[in-house]
Amino acid sequence: MTIRAAIYVRVSTVRQAERDLSLPDQIAQCRAYCDARGWQVVEVFSEPGASALDDDRPAFQELIFKATRIDKPFDFVVVHSLSRFSRDSLHSELYVRQLRKAGVELVSITQDIGTDTSGEIVRKILNIFDEHQSRENAKHVHRAMMENTRQGFWNGSRPPFGYSVETKERRGNKDKKVLVINEEEARIVRKMFALAVGTDGRPMGIKAIASYFNERGITRRGRRFSTGGVYDLLTSSTYHGLHYFNRRDSRNGKPRPPSQWVELLVPPIIDEQIFTAVQALLQSRNPKRVPPRVVNGPTLLAGVARCGYCGAALIQNTGKGGLYRYYCCSRKLREGATACHGLRIRMDRLDQIVVDEVTSQVLDPDQLHVLLTNYLKSAATQVDENKDRLSRMRQAHKDAEAAIVRLLGLVEKGLMEAEDTNLKERLVGLKVQRDELAQDIAELQKRITSGAPAITPDKIMKFATLLRDQLHNGPPELRQACARLAMREVSVKDEEIRITGSKAVLARAAAQGLDRVSPGVLSFVREWRARLDSNQRPLA
Repeated sequence: MTIRAAIYVRVSTVRQAERDLSLPDQIAQCRAYCDARGWQVVEVFSEPGASALDDDRPAFQELIFKATRIDKPFDFVVVHSLSRFSRDSLHSELYVRQLRKAGVELVSITQDIGTDTSGEIVRKILNIFDEHQSRENAKHVHRAMMENTRQGFWNGSRPPFGYSVETKERRGNKDKKVLVINEEEARIVRKMFALAVGTDGRPMGIKAIASYFNERGITRRGRRFSTGGVYDLLTSSTYHGLHYFNRRDSRNGKPRPPSQWVELLVPPIIDEQIFTAVQALLQSRNPKRVPPRVVNGPTLLAGVARCGYCGAALIQNTGKGGLYRYYCCSRKLREGATACHGLRIRMDRLDQIVVDEVTSQVLDPDQLHVLLTNYLKSAATQVDENKDRLSRMRQAHKDAEAAIVRLLGLVEKGLMEAEDTNLKERLVGLKVQRDELAQDIAELQKRITSGAPAITPDKIMKFATLLRDQLHNGPPELRQACARLAMREVSVKDEEIRITGSKAVLARAAAQGLDRVSPGVLSFVREWRARLDSNQRPLA
């Protein structure tokens, strides 16, 4: 009767498989061993680049599956050493028992330990030593990689999208590599952040960005963009120059505490302020915080209109089989008529009233010029007040910085988890607040030193004309974005509509141009509702 054998060979890394003769050498020695005993080699299972501490290896699992079949295709599994089979003592014991139950024996050509009681003890001891050696090697390699990162070098894995790897220096027989910007891919990354923050228009969502690139045949290293892939890119701090090594355990994928992360400074592709603004936008669209219809719907006053009686948001409702659309008090719809007096008004009617009032009372070029000029001049003439305000703003900026440091300190001490959603939202909010304060401080300093307004009549005319045109004739998405820019809140009662907005935002938009201002992330400082009786019109 012919004795049949299967050969299993393995190396730990792909580099070993590509550069070394380890796999062919293992196969040759195992074949010679089988030939010397007259065994027929029926199959060879080769595993390039797989850790023996993990049993989820394709070739290994195929070997176990075939060895335990009812037809029993072979009698022996031949390996160069027991460490090639497994370096986990528990896994090794379980699979040896599984093979023996199917009538198949594991044989090591370099470790003749036998199958008696003494041989079993020796095999188990060797498995324990193999596991210990593997974990010690992994520990030393990991420590070396951590130090390599601290010295500013890349550890050799595939670089993030937007970057390439190049050799900076050579130490002994090892190349020390760093990340450099891949301009072809970096252009895609910059465009992605520009679309997300709304540099050239209304900020786009993740799905819309993925569709934008896929429709134009732009790929991520040959693969189409997905919503998950776009989200990963938009939330990666690497792109503003700060990469973290050792964020996750490579064996189980679990996150490590930030105290174990290692910073690696890399060439930035985008500014940190743009990155922070995108994080704020992503959080503002989180369906757990804001209903998707408020973010993505074409409703003009979504997120702006509120019930004047209870303060709840006015949301879209339909009547007569969807023929008409209405703004309705969300609290009244949710809790019933006893919760709020509420109201119900045709959507097109309220939209028209609000747009007409804003364009006539605020966005008329002459009216807007007076409004903003008085706003800037009053700030410019009150030097002492401005200096006090500047001092308060600087203190607020320091407080925001200190709050960020305190939050990170809590994470480092293990009092908060790095992956905590509330922590992330708080950090992004503080960074947005810090960046907005920095921008306001710079503008106020400029006004104090120059004493001249940052806007001109020509800029106001162009801004007012463009914003009026977009509110009246723009596509639904752009109309909604412009409404959020021009208005902070529209409070609606049966006999009164109260519209408020920010002079500071309008002044900034007029100075910079509408195309350079993202309506998605606004800071509201002073309201432009100049008179108590403005924006009041009976609905009946």
